[in-house]
Amino acid sequence: MNNNRFEAENGLVPYTGNELLLKGGLEAEMALLTGYPGSPVSDIFDCIFENRELLKAHGILGQMANNEALASARLNGARMTSVRAVSVMKSVGFHVAADGLAIGNLTEPNNPKGGCLVVVGDDSWNETTQINSDSRFLAQHLHMPILEPSTFQEIKDWMNDGFELSGQCNLYVAYIITTNQADGGGSVLVRKNLYPALNTLQKTELSSAKMSVKDFVMIPPHTSQKEATLAGRYEKLMNIVRQKGLNRFLNFDEKSPSKYPLSFITSGSSFCYLEHALFEMGLSGKFPILKLGMTHPLDSELIEKFLAKSGTVIVIEEKRPFLESQVRAILQKAGQTEPHRFDGARVFGKDFPQGLPGIPEVRGLNTSLLIEKLGSLFLKLDLPELKANRSRIEREVELVKETGSPKFTLPSRTPTFCPGCPHRDSATVSLKIKKELGDVIFHGESGCHSMLQFAPNVGLMQNYSGMGLGGGTGAGIDPYINNKQVVFLGDSTFFHSGMVAVSDSIKNGQDITYVILDNKTTAMTGHQPTPGNDFDILGRT
Repeated sequence: MNNNRFEAENGLVPYTGNELLLKGGLEAEMALLTGYPGSPVSDIFDCIFENRELLKAHGILGQMANNEALASARLNGARMTSVRAVSVMKSVGFHVAADGLAIGNLTEPNNPKGGCLVVVGDDSWNETTQINSDSRFLAQHLHMPILEPSTFQEIKDWMNDGFELSGQCNLYVAYIITTNQADGGGSVLVRKNLYPALNTLQKTELSSAKMSVKDFVMIPPHTSQKEATLAGRYEKLMNIVRQKGLNRFLNFDEKSPSKYPLSFITSGSSFCYLEHALFEMGLSGKFPILKLGMTHPLDSELIEKFLAKSGTVIVIEEKRPFLESQVRAILQKAGQTEPHRFDGARVFGKDFPQGLPGIPEVRGLNTSLLIEKLGSLFLKLDLPELKANRSRIEREVELVKETGSPKFTLPSRTPTFCPGCPHRDSATVSLKIKKELGDVIFHGESGCHSMLQFAPNVGLMQNYSGMGLGGGTGAGIDPYINNKQVVFLGDSTFFHSGMVAVSDSIKNGQDITYVILDNKTTAMTGHQPTPGNDFDILGRT
């Protein structure tokens, strides 16, 4: 890796999406970058390690927390000063961090030059994570505003915007990107790095007497009092979002005397898929698009302007109907006060007009899927823009169908451990134990050893409750069975949450054996260090 890219001050420079999170933070006075690795955002920790000398030279702390909850607590501490801090985690890790984020988000440090971003990586296609989470719903539940950058330029540049929104409005900001954004990449225009004045080399002295308990201690009665201030914080947030133009109209004139028969609302990576699909069908610039950068809270005034000039509105988003539900609610509420202003406006998303299946809510999007879905709809709609491109639309739809059904099959290959991995020996011994000791129950855990569910190791993973929860699963059946029980724990999982399970088993006299697979690395997410190593993510011993 050429680290000079992260010191570039101008011009077009190539980065991956994960690298842009670091470069964007460096350009925005970030002082702390923490979190826990998980797909699709694991590479950010490798990026920290590769750039450790640059970070240390400017007093920027890159730190891998033992788990996501501890990373979220670091944000709460960082915002007691004016430093800017980022915590990075995967979608499932966002669940782990939720308690600390809910509490920390209510505090009001009133340090407008600071700010905290929670970068969440969503695996839309559910290919590299446990469940197909949609982190937008959890962020909404936690009262956290949501920024969803679309382009690689936005992924970098909006880091600074997110800090400003967070610092000025006293809110954590959820910064959600998807697998294709994190693992993909492109060339972006860069700016000079702005290093933090307050850092690990230039420290400050806090005055405990000046720390307001009601602003930082979120237990009753302060909790309810701070919840009451959220409306004012959100109002200020929306004003800044409007000033920055993070939500914007494309191909749309609100002064147009007539309504647009077909228009789109979208955000994040879905915007890129939509633009690409329309381009392939020869429809670029033909329909209005409302591109949302902040997807919670929605700007109801902006939505109303768009709906007032729209007929059929298609919401393009991955996974569950997060935007669609909010847009429908705004339309319904607005229609109660101005019913005729929105005559003819209809909102679709997960279902399309004329009974056609819409955008899937179980898995993610790609351009081909969108061409197939939109193309089938376009061929049924009687619009001049579509009639003029009918042959091209038909051609693209047929091409997708043809390439989507290959004439050949690939040989299947069972997932297995890397050559030389010590888990192979552990599995061999465990299979022998299972054979000699009777029906031993093996409870599942997170890590590479989750591949024990597959041949030739069937029988060595028979359930899965979540990271660090294998022992808890066993505790649920332990009082009722005579079977011996085993849990495999990776060393990183042991420090993440496994220690809690071990102590729980001891306290409750559980008949269970924990096997800690200590290979000195967080292997499944890319070989980041663990707390058991002699060095940290900055290479310090």
